[in-house]
Amino acid sequence: MKKRREAAPAAPEFCSLLGDPDAARLTEALLKRDWGTTREVLATPDPENRSYYLSLTGGNPGLEEWITGPVRDEPDSTLPLLVQGARYISWAWEARGTGWGDTVSEEAAKLWFDRLRRAEDCLDEVVDREPDNADAWRYLITLGRARDLPEEERRRRFDGLIAADPTHYFGHVQMLEGLMPKWGGSTEAMFAFARERAAACPGTHIPTLVVLAHLENRRGNGGNDYLERDDVAEDIWQASQLSVFHDDYQETLLTPIVWNNFAFALTFTGQFPSASSIFDVIEDDWIMKSPWGDMDFFVECRDYARANLEDDD
Repeated sequence: MKKRREAAPAAPEFCSLLGDPDAARLTEALLKRDWGTTREVLATPDPENRSYYLSLTGGNPGLEEWITGPVRDEPDSTLPLLVQGARYISWAWEARGTGWGDTVSEEAAKLWFDRLRRAEDCLDEVVDREPDNADAWRYLITLGRARDLPEEERRRRFDGLIAADPTHYFGHVQMLEGLMPKWGGSTEAMFAFARERAAACPGTHIPTLVVLAHLENRRGNGGNDYLERDDVAEDIWQASQLSVFHDDYQETLLTPIVWNNFAFALTFTGQFPSASSIFDVIEDDWIMKSPWGDMDFFVECRDYARANLEDDD
């Protein structure tokens, strides 16, 4: 009798909603326009979780049609205003699209600026009433970039953020984005900010900014070959020691984002033992779509790092 052929192992899939049950509950509530459950999830005492949940909430299509109700019904709460401001920013991007400025139609540009203005009104009111609301400052930083405000004003908003929460990951990422050359910044300003904040926040997610800066700088500089430079490898190694390999680093909801970025960067800088150790904790459970893009590429990079372990010093 022939042996039954064993089924091939299932291909890994990208991690959905960071594997978080409250994120799944929030997504379902938003689809149902259930403000009660949405408010309950957003009321989490964990500020990092809340920042992630707000990202999901702001990106929910159609929210702009019904969030006006909670804003009207809960005048003493800043949460509906914060959610409305976050949504208006995403709504503005939906009108504009992701192309360069010369690809945006006149009508789309009008919608873009109108929705950004409405977002700013909501978020200004939040920080007027709650100056320590880090999430509102995070979105005001995004608006500073979108509205092409002077760097001095962007820095003021960032100062508001770190006064409220010195290690707010998404707020740092938004400030870094605004300092990139494609948004009117410079390579020098981008790296200076990433390295300064990494040094100021050891044992946190923040040193990941150094990786993000290098991933941006590889564009037009040889692509992934740029990451093979010795100075780039050293910079990323130092950042990893300040972040995921630091003795004080604690895993949180956002840790898979950090793992995946460092796994990518350490692989392409040829630091295979460090990359492989992160791939080992990612396993098949915590694979993020960014920075890999597609699953075949992730598997290829993971296999490459593991196959080259013996060649690393």
